[in-house]
Amino acid sequence: MYSAGREGMTGSERECIAPIVSIVIPTLNEAPNIEPLVSRLVTALEGSIGGCFEVIFVDDESIDGTPEVIMKLAEDDSRLRLLSRRGERGLASAILRGLREATGKYAVVMDADLQHPPEDVPRLLKALEEGADIVVASRYTRGGGVEGWSRVRLLMSLGATILAWILVPETRRTSDPMSGFFAINLERVKLPQTPPPGFKLLVEILRLNPKARVVDVPYVFRRRHEGRSKLGFKSMIDYLAHLAIASSPLRFALVGLGGTIVNLTVFRTLLGAGAPLDAAILLGFEAGLLFNFTIHDRITFSHRRYERSFPARLLGYHLSSAVGVGVGYLVSRSLITFIGLHPILSQLAGIAAGFIANYTLSSRKVWRGT
Repeated sequence: MYSAGREGMTGSERECIAPIVSIVIPTLNEAPNIEPLVSRLVTALEGSIGGCFEVIFVDDESIDGTPEVIMKLAEDDSRLRLLSRRGERGLASAILRGLREATGKYAVVMDADLQHPPEDVPRLLKALEEGADIVVASRYTRGGGVEGWSRVRLLMSLGATILAWILVPETRRTSDPMSGFFAINLERVKLPQTPPPGFKLLVEILRLNPKARVVDVPYVFRRRHEGRSKLGFKSMIDYLAHLAIASSPLRFALVGLGGTIVNLTVFRTLLGAGAPLDAAILLGFEAGLLFNFTIHDRITFSHRRYERSFPARLLGYHLSSAVGVGVGYLVSRSLITFIGLHPILSQLAGIAAGFIANYTLSSRKVWRGT
C-alpha cells in the first residue's frame, strides 16, 4: 500500500519518485517544538510509508529562531521544506499556502506544538487509502478526548462545534469540525480560492465539498509541549465571522429579508391599485421568489459545483418553491379570512411559514452540488 522501495532496505534509504503525503505545519514562534516534532514525525512515517513524504513548514515571521531550526534540520533531510511568509498572518491562510505547495497525493494538516500526536498520522493516512476524501482527527468521537482542559474551555469548544453544525450544515458529517488536525485527498478535495477569516480551515473545506466522504479517527488532544497558545479573543471573533459568511441558511435568510421587502412592496402596490386580494398575494410571492432565486444562484449556493443547468435550476426553483408558496398562501389567506388579522401581518406569517419548506427543498434539490 505504501511501498516506497526495495525490500530489505530501511525506511530512510528507500527511494520514491514523488511524495505520497505532504505534511503541512504552520508555525509562529515554535522553535523549542520543531526538533522533537520532526523526530517523532519521521519515526512514525518511516514506520508506515517509508521515505515517501515531505514536511512543509509555513512560517509567519517567527522571531524566536523557528526558521533557523527548520533550515538546520533540512540540511540533513531534504524532505523538510520551509515556506517563509512576509507581511502575511493568519493560520488558515498559512495552511492554504502549504496545501497549494504540496506535491503529495495526500496532505495532513497539524500543529507544531505536539498537541496533535505525530504517531496518529499513519491512522489518518490509512483511512484515506481506504477511500475517505477527508479524514478528521476527532476529540469527540468514541476513543477521542482532551488532556488538561478546564470545564470552561471544554464547554466553549463544544459550543463552537454546535454553532458550526447549526450554521454550516456540511460540517455535520464530522463530530469535530473545529479540529485543526485532519487529512485530505488532494486529488478529490476542492480547496478554497481565498482563505477564510479566522483559523478553522476545515469548516471551509467541508462546506466546499458537500459530497466528499468524511471519516472520523479518534485521537487525544495533548498538552502543549513548549511555548504559548495563539488562541485569543480575536480568534473567537474571526471564527464567528467565518461561520456567518459560510452559513448557507443564514445567507438564505438574509436574502429572504430582501425578498420580503420586494414581496411586500409588490403586494401593497397591487392592493392599492385595486387588484384582487388573491392576485396581490400570489404576485407578491412570485416577485420575491424571482429576486431570491437570482441572489441564491449568484451568492448563497455559488460555492457548489451545480449539477443542473441555469434553466433547469430556475425551473426547479419554481417547482420546489411552489410548496413554500402554497404554504405561505394558505397561512396568509387563512389568517385574513378566519381571524381577521391585518393583511401585512398575515402576509409576514405566510412568508415565515413558507421559508422553512423553501430552504429545505432549495438546498437539497435545486442547488444540489458535487
